[in-house]
Formats: sequence, structure tokens, C-alpha cells
Amino acid sequence: MAQKLRVVVMMGGPSSEHDVSMASGSQVFDALNSTGRFDVQGVVISREGHWSLTQTAPHVVPRPGEASNRPMPRDEAIRGLSLLSDADVVFLAFHGPFGEDGTLQGLLKSLSIPYTGSGPLASALAMHKSKAKELFRYHGLKTARDLPVTAAAIQGSPANIVESVEANLAYPVVIKPNLGGSSLGVSLAANSDELKRALEWASRFDADVLVEEKISGREVTCAVLEELDGSLRALPVIEIVPHRGQFFDFASKYEDGGSDEICPADLTEEETQMVQQAAMTAHEALGCRGFSRTDMFLTPNGAVVLELNTIPGMTPNSLLPKAAKAAGISFADLMAHLVVVGLQRN
Repeated sequence: MAQKLRVVVMMGGPSSEHDVSMASGSQVFDALNSTGRFDVQGVVISREGHWSLTQTAPHVVPRPGEASNRPMPRDEAIRGLSLLSDADVVFLAFHGPFGEDGTLQGLLKSLSIPYTGSGPLASALAMHKSKAKELFRYHGLKTARDLPVTAAAIQGSPANIVESVEANLAYPVVIKPNLGGSSLGVSLAANSDELKRALEWASRFDADVLVEEKISGREVTCAVLEELDGSLRALPVIEIVPHRGQFFDFASKYEDGGSDEICPADLTEEETQMVQQAAMTAHEALGCRGFSRTDMFLTPNGAVVLELNTIPGMTPNSLLPKAAKAAGISFADLMAHLVVVGLQRN
């Protein structure tokens, strides 16, 4: 009898998205176990950076994270890496800095440890919203007009930022941390006072901030899956109709009844192909591997790309698994597929 592949599911981490990562990681752990194909273990990294090995999946309900992305303690990381010494492949179920931004990917790559998902460069580019948008535009994709704002500008001259925003964009505008996800630190501003408060709030999650025009249209998302032969497959498009807030915020994403997620989206064949092609172009523009999910608005002028997620949510109710299910792929089979692609790629 062939020995099972040893898969280590890594989750948690020091980012503001710790709880979301724990929710993803526990579901991935259970799904891989249910296939009977793998020897599954978990490595949980606490908010403080402590690494621990677990034989069970700790279940966590996602709650809004605190505005803190702590540095990883050197001694903890060095000690923790020994927990991966026997891994055939590492399943990365992180969200946010350290686990999703290329930092850990680069470390694993340097140690010749196979892992799921995109490599260091694509991960770093996708996390850096401003740089990702530059590449999207270079590859012919439409994006929202924006104004990057540095930490120094926020601390030194908020009045100048307001003046610059009002000269280049029209209210309302969207303010978001340049690095981060799960809509943490994101808000809308309809006037200068709201803009100043939003800048301060977003800068708690990342020093640099992005101010964007608010796009009107149908909010959609499309996942891309890498096949075993390296080809790409766009999964069914999902339309998102938030109920909790003015946009697809943390509550809309994770609370019961927070939004309607219609899959497949009620689009024409032409609209579906447009969104799917935009998702595949975005995936290739950043050099992603394994899988990704691209968020956009469908407008009368076409698809406008917001951002790309290299490690989207990984619970059965998350958007990527919902799209896979609509394509006839069970959650367990999807997780197993990502493991095999990750192992094959490395």
C-alpha cells in the first residue's frame, strides 16, 4: 500500500486576518482528511507568532481583526520551520501579510518545500493593490481611477491629500489599505471630513492607502483554477449583492445573511465570457499559479477589475468553493486538486 502524502495545513498568523485564516485552515484540514488520501497535520501560528503542531482542526468563527500586523519573531520562525521538515506539501490557508504576501512563499521556496498557490512575486504583487492595478492596466484591463497615498502624506499633510483627491476624483470615494484583505480598514467617503477619518482608519491596517473612485455596477467575482496540465479554467461567475453595508464589507462577507451570492450569476453569455476572460488575464498578468479569484464590477463599459486574491477564502461557503461546486467539483476534491497541483508545480 502506497504511503500517503503528508500535507501540512498552515493557518493563523500575525495579520489582522488571523481569524479568517483559522476558519479557512480548519475547513481545508477537515476536507483533506475526509478524502482518505493524505496524512494531514496542521501548523497554527498565533497572533504573537508562536508556531504549534496540531492533529485536529481548531474551528474559529471569523471576527473583525484588530488593526495590527505584527512582525514574525525570528526565533519562533526558525523553531517553527522544523515542524515542516517532513511535509510533502504545505497547504497555505493564510490571508493577509506574511502568509499571503509572498513572504512565506519565498521562505518555503528557498527551503525546497512544495506549497499550494502562487509564488513569491505573484503573491507580493497581488497583495500590493496599487502595483497590481498598474499591471492590470498594462495588460488591457479596466481598473478604477485611484490616488495612492503614502504614510508620510497621511501623517504630515492630510489637507493636501483631500485637495489632491478632490482635484482628481469625485465623491464618493473608496479608501482602502494598500496591503490587506477581507475589507478590513475599507470605507466610503462622501465629503472631506469623512475622507480624513477614512484615511486615518485605513492607515491603521497598512501605512500606505489607496483612494479610488467608487464604481457603479454589478459586483461580480470569478475564480481561475489551474489544471494538472498547466492550462487555466475559469469557474462560473458569482454575483454579490451585499446586505449589511454599502459594499461587500467584512460583515457582508462573513455574517449569516450578509449578502446574496448568486452562482452562476444571471449574466448573458457575452457578459460571462467577458468576466471570465478578465479573470484569466488578471491571473496571468501577475504570474499566478494554482488558483486565484478576481473581484470586479460589471458596468455598461465592461468589466472593471478591483483586485485579485491569491488565497481567497477556503470554507465551503466561500466564493471559490461555491464556484467550484457549481462546476461540479466538491469542496474536498477541490482541496485535493490544489494539493496535487502545488506538489506537481514545485
